[in-house]
Amino acid sequence: MTRQEHFVKVCSCTSRGALGIQDLRVLNQIVSDEEASIAREKVARKMALRAIALGDICMASGCPIKAIRIWRAAAQRLLEMDYYWVDMPVYFEAYTSFNHLVSQHEGIALGQRIDNAWRLLGHSEMATWARHMRKQYCDMWVDRYYEAFP
Repeated sequence: MTRQEHFVKVCSCTSRGALGIQDLRVLNQIVSDEEASIAREKVARKMALRAIALGDICMASGCPIKAIRIWRAAAQRLLEMDYYWVDMPVYFEAYTSFNHLVSQHEGIALGQRIDNAWRLLGHSEMATWARHMRKQYCDMWVDRYYEAFP
């Protein structure tokens, strides 16, 4: 008798080309490992992009609440990391704009993904994160340049 090897199906590809995790234990392990590495990330843009990718895996696996939790934590941490640049002096102001210093596009992308997940769950009243992120970055810009106003 030949020895048969058995494998546990961990993930699969969908017809749209997305990744779907089949085993929730594996997903929980991936999420906990990746959340720990995201928390150690020092670069705001990299942190946001990794959180977006991790949340996308959770959404593809059918766990939208877990994705919302990951994206919300990343958005709050991103705002904290970007607010550091409000009081930081920039020596080459003519060559550096505020948008080069902060991760506004990644923050708004996180907010839009949170809103889309809430709408998918049927709670469109909770879909306010994109607007919140835009307002926070607008407030950051005003805090940075308020002395230049007449």
